[in-house]
Amino acid sequence: MGLKLNKYQEEAVNHIDGPCLVTSCPGSGKTLVMVERVAALIKNGVRPKNILCLTFTNKASCEMKERIQKRLGVDKLDFFCGTFHSMCAKMIRKLGHVIGYSQNYTILDDKDQVALIMQIARRLEYNIELGDARKIQGSVNYYRDQMEGFGWVEDYLRTDAMVEIARRYIEKCREDNLIDFSGLIYEAIKIVEANEELKEKIQNTFKQILIDEIQDTNVSQFYLINLLAEKWKNIMIIGDCDQSIYKFRGARYQNIQDFINRYEDCRVISLSKNYRSTPQIVSTAHKLIQHNSSHMGTSFETDNEDGEAVRCTAYRDQLVEADKIGLMIRRLIDEGGWSFRDIAILVRMNKMTQPLETALVSYGISYEVKNAWNFYDRKEVKDCLGMLKFLSNPKDGIAFHRVCSLIKGLGNVSVGKIENVANEKNIPIPQACKEMANNAKSINIKNACNKIHSLYSQEWDTDNPASCLKGLVEKFEYKGHLLKKFKDTATEREDNVDQLIDSAGEFIGENGIGNYLQQVALVVNKDKDEEEKSKVSIMTLHSSKGLEYPIIFMPGVEQDILPHAMAMADNPVEGLEEERRLCYVGFSRAAHLLYISYCKNRRKFGKHGNMTYKVSKPSQFLFEAGLIKKNIKE
Repeated sequence: MGLKLNKYQEEAVNHIDGPCLVTSCPGSGKTLVMVERVAALIKNGVRPKNILCLTFTNKASCEMKERIQKRLGVDKLDFFCGTFHSMCAKMIRKLGHVIGYSQNYTILDDKDQVALIMQIARRLEYNIELGDARKIQGSVNYYRDQMEGFGWVEDYLRTDAMVEIARRYIEKCREDNLIDFSGLIYEAIKIVEANEELKEKIQNTFKQILIDEIQDTNVSQFYLINLLAEKWKNIMIIGDCDQSIYKFRGARYQNIQDFINRYEDCRVISLSKNYRSTPQIVSTAHKLIQHNSSHMGTSFETDNEDGEAVRCTAYRDQLVEADKIGLMIRRLIDEGGWSFRDIAILVRMNKMTQPLETALVSYGISYEVKNAWNFYDRKEVKDCLGMLKFLSNPKDGIAFHRVCSLIKGLGNVSVGKIENVANEKNIPIPQACKEMANNAKSINIKNACNKIHSLYSQEWDTDNPASCLKGLVEKFEYKGHLLKKFKDTATEREDNVDQLIDSAGEFIGENGIGNYLQQVALVVNKDKDEEEKSKVSIMTLHSSKGLEYPIIFMPGVEQDILPHAMAMADNPVEGLEEERRLCYVGFSRAAHLLYISYCKNRRKFGKHGNMTYKVSKPSQFLFEAGLIKKNIKE
C-alpha cells in the first residue's frame, strides 16, 4: 500500500478539530492512518507534547512511536504514546500527592494482589482459600474498572469476612503506597477530578487525543478519555465493534455508540477497504458478521486480486483432522513454496492443541504455541504424566518427586530419605515408601508413604495407558486438587487432563504405557533450536487479534466449541454475538488461504476402558458464512 492514502484514510488524517469516530475493518490500514494523522497534527502547528496517543499494548505503542518518528525524520519526539496504564502510572507519579500517593509508589501485579489479600486475611485471623482470595481480587478490580460503588463488592462477596478483607485491601494499598492495575485508572480519574484548576491544567496538556482499539475499553477507561477531552473535544477514536472479543475483561463495544451519543457533532469516517485479504476471504467474513445486531452496517470490501475459495472440510474426528492439517501444511511447504512462518493454526481452546502438536511433529513441522504453554508443558499435564511415568518406572526419581508434590506430608527432606533407602537397599521406591511409613513418627508422612505404596503396588493394566491414567487421577483426587489450588482456571485444567486421558486411549495394546510415553517424549523433545526462526504458529483465537498470516487453519469449528457453550450460558444473545465476533476475527486474519474444518465426531475415552465417539455438529457460523448448506447431511 505504501504511503498513498485512499479518500477515507485522507479524510481521517486531515480531521484536526472536534470529535471523530473512525470505524476500521480488519486490514484497513488504521495504523498508517494514526501515524499520518499525528504527523499532520504537528505540521498544522500542534505541539507534540499536547498530543496523547493511547494503544492497548506496549508493543503496539512502541511500534507506533517509532513509525511516527521515522515519518517525521526525527530520533525523538516529545509526545505521549503508550498504554492507558502507562499514562496513568506517569500521571500518578507526577500528581499522586493530591490524593495521598508519593512518587515512589509500588505497582502490584496480579500475583502481588493475591499475596497481599492473603496476608490481610491472615492478619485479620481469617482462614481463606486461594480461590477466595482471587474472588476478592476480581471483585475489587471489577468495581473500579466498571466504576461501581463499593456496595457492588458487598453484594457480590456477601460474607462479612470477605467484604472486610476487600475493604481492608483498598485501605492497605493507600496506606502502604501501593497501586494495582485497575487502581491505576481509578486513581488517575480521582486526580483529574480532584479540583477544577488541576483538571483544566491536565486538559490543556492533552489538546489532541487519539485512541486506538476503542472497542476494547472498559467503563473507567472510556470515562477517563472523555474527562481528558472535556474542554477541547479534539478526540479521535478508532475501532471496530465487530472485533470486540474481550467482554470477559470488561471491554464494551457499546462505548462506540456511547461516543456518538455523547458528541452530537461527531464526524464518522469508515475505513471499509481491506488491504489484507482476498475477495473470497473478505466475502466470507462479511457474510458472517452481518448476523450480529451490533454490526454497524459498514461495508467490507477489497480491491485485491481473486484467490482460492475458502475451504471448509468435515473430518471423521479430531485425530484425522489434525493429521490432514499436518499433511496439508507439509505440502504447502514442500510444493507451494510457503514457509512455516506464513502459517497459523487458530483454536478456540488451549486443550485443542494436543492432537495438532502430535501431528505436526509426525510431519517434521516446526511450530510454536503462542501466548500459552505447549500442551505437554502445562503443569496439570506434567503432573499426570509424572503419575504415569512413576507407574511405568518405579525407579524414576524425577517422576516420584512430582508425585510427592501432590500429596500432603512429603517434603524434600522426606523424599530424599525415601530415595536413599531405595538406593541403599536396591528396592523400588514404592517399597522404600512402605519401610519409611513403618518407621515414621509423623502421621502425615506415614499416611502419604502408605498411600504411594498402596497405589503403586497394586495391579494395573499397563497395556491400557488411558485406564491407568484415569485411575491414578481419581485415586490422587487430582481434580479436587486443581479446584482447590486453581479455582479460577480449574475447569480449563480439568479439560486438559481429560484431553491427556483421551490421547492415551490411542495406545491401548501390548506395552501401551511404554509406547504412549515414548510418543509423548518425541513430541516434548521436538527440535527446539532457537536458531530456527521459521515456525508454524498455534494460538487461540483471542490471541490472534491484531495479527495476520498468509495462511490460516481453523479446526474444530463446531457447535458448543465455536460458539462455545459456556460463553452463552449466562446471556445466550450477547454470548453468541461475542463468539461470532471471535470467529470473524479468526477468518479475517488470513491474507491468501483460509482452511476451516469441523469434526463429525469427537473421540473420548469411555468409562469401560475403550474409545467412544460423541457426535458433533458443524457450527452455525459455517451456515451463516455460506460455507455449508443448511440441508447438509450429518
